[in-house]
Amino acid sequence: MTKPAPRGLHRPPIARWFFLQGVVLVVVSLAFLGLRGQVSWYSALLGGTIFLLSNGYFALKAFRYSGARSAKQIMNSFYKGEAGKLILCAVGFTMVFKWIQPLDIAALFLTFAIMLVTNWFTPMLVGSKTQQS
Repeated sequence: MTKPAPRGLHRPPIARWFFLQGVVLVVVSLAFLGLRGQVSWYSALLGGTIFLLSNGYFALKAFRYSGARSAKQIMNSFYKGEAGKLILCAVGFTMVFKWIQPLDIAALFLTFAIMLVTNWFTPMLVGSKTQQS
């Protein structure tokens, strides 16, 4: 009898998470377009895009390594990913405030907040299936 191969740690389904978050961003942006107009639409789109880009950077850094032997590298990657995410958010908001006029600040920040909350619930919505590294 042969034993099945041991199952290691797996990476979360990042692509599915970002797809769901992208759908949420499109729906929220279109809702702003319908309810408040074009300025609110692109402001919402920018707020969600800032979130997605910075969160994507974090995901690339944080889930770069896997396995128990890589524990130190995993922790370092999480710290670097989180620091980079915060910097990208700051740079993103700075660029938007500097170069985009007119701007609906409420739509920008509300969409960013909606994306943040969506990020908290995405693992439950997508499911706990994982992908192989």
